[in-house]
Amino acid sequence: MPEPDAAVAIVHARGPADSVLLMRRAEREADPWSGHWSFPGGRREPEDRDLLDTALRELEEECGIRLARELLESALPPAVARRRVGRFLLVAPFVFSVDHPQPAILDPREAVEAVWLPLSVLRDPARHALRTVPGLPPDMRLPAIDLNGVPLWGFTYRLIVDWLDLNPQAF
Repeated sequence: MPEPDAAVAIVHARGPADSVLLMRRAEREADPWSGHWSFPGGRREPEDRDLLDTALRELEEECGIRLARELLESALPPAVARRRVGRFLLVAPFVFSVDHPQPAILDPREAVEAVWLPLSVLRDPARHALRTVPGLPPDMRLPAIDLNGVPLWGFTYRLIVDWLDLNPQAF
């Protein structure tokens, strides 16, 4: 398998909060995931020592949250993020564990909204449905969760389903 081109940070707040950080990407013409809910992340830069550095750098740039490498809980298998045009992107997902939700200070060029979504919401089968998604024909429906009026779908949805070992056929 080729080396991933990008990395994402899945930041899991344990304890009573038991939630995960999600951000909604800013609308940008050159961004194939413009406006989508996602985990903080992006492409590896030459100055990044490794993909873990990429995930941590992107988390800080996009959400203003600085975490230490030692908070890494696990590295998930690389996953393919598809695009409508151009080559797919291979992404390295990293799960970080924190004691409580961290305040997000968004870079408005990168993100317009951030939430600490309770894992109970993600695990609730009633929240999962086939939904229309922006940019696709209205008769095309994909597995998604409605989050503040915007569907959480696609690559991030697939990562969540894999990470939490959900059974999408049950939804």
